[in-house]
Amino acid sequence: MDKIFLIGIVVGIVSRGIMLNTDKNQYPTKPNDLLNQFILAFVASSLGALLVPALIERSYTSITFLSLAAEQFRQVRENMRTSLEKMEDTQLVKRGEAFIEEIARTYEVRNYMCIIASFITVGSYYLITEELKIEKNITIFISVFLGILLSIIMKKLLRRKQLHEIADIQIVDISFVNNSILKVGDLQGITNVGLESDRKRYLEKGIGIEIIPKDNNYQYAGVILDPGQRQTIIYNLYSRLGIYRENYEVAFYPLPRRNPKKESLVIAYIPVEKNINKVIDAVKSTPVLSSSKGKNISLTNYKINDKGSV
Repeated sequence: MDKIFLIGIVVGIVSRGIMLNTDKNQYPTKPNDLLNQFILAFVASSLGALLVPALIERSYTSITFLSLAAEQFRQVRENMRTSLEKMEDTQLVKRGEAFIEEIARTYEVRNYMCIIASFITVGSYYLITEELKIEKNITIFISVFLGILLSIIMKKLLRRKQLHEIADIQIVDISFVNNSILKVGDLQGITNVGLESDRKRYLEKGIGIEIIPKDNNYQYAGVILDPGQRQTIIYNLYSRLGIYRENYEVAFYPLPRRNPKKESLVIAYIPVEKNINKVIDAVKSTPVLSSSKGKNISLTNYKINDKGSV
């Protein structure tokens, strides 16, 4: 029992590592954050591994402890949300409430994934041993395989889309009309940039970005134009490429604006390094938030170019 219990814990922790392979491209992490997550993975995996022998012994009070653990993990989600919210004022570009909630929710779900993976590993061991009477070492191998396979399946099921799957990203020109009105692509009126030195920085270092929904799909447009998704896009740019501005330089804060002709999103962004390929990659890798989905469902068959904007 001790051996399969430890193996169940290891599989649960490995499942967390498998999930991190997905999220590390979206949420930059630090060593102390990783340590914190693996400690929580150990706790969650221990609960999942202990649940099977407790149920075999008809100790149904273990369900109560599991519900208490779930409550604690919800508190972990709340703590993560609070920590990120407190950091918002230190960011040159904010994450936004929608992105923070998405991160906190993902942080909580990982713990449940560890519980399920370790539970399936230990449960499979007991089931195969008792019902099929297979040799123990082979049974352990099969149980570990099932636990890891489940983790991979859950990773695919929980994988969120990235922006490049629903939109095309284009680089467009930045210019000024009427001397000071910022124009990105064919959309003008982004903001008024009064100082000549600020306009010069935009023209020399800035990159114009236009995000166009694929297939002229209004549902995709609804996702892209969602306020939380807009903020996530510009934060994703900032977290990967930095931004060439000081906190007091309001003129250089990226302002995502809707282009009503194409139902697209345009952004004027000034990265630390003007590298077009890196900018495109950063926009493409932006996660599509759960809260931004479900917009314009009634317009599923409505194409943007057919009737124009509404």
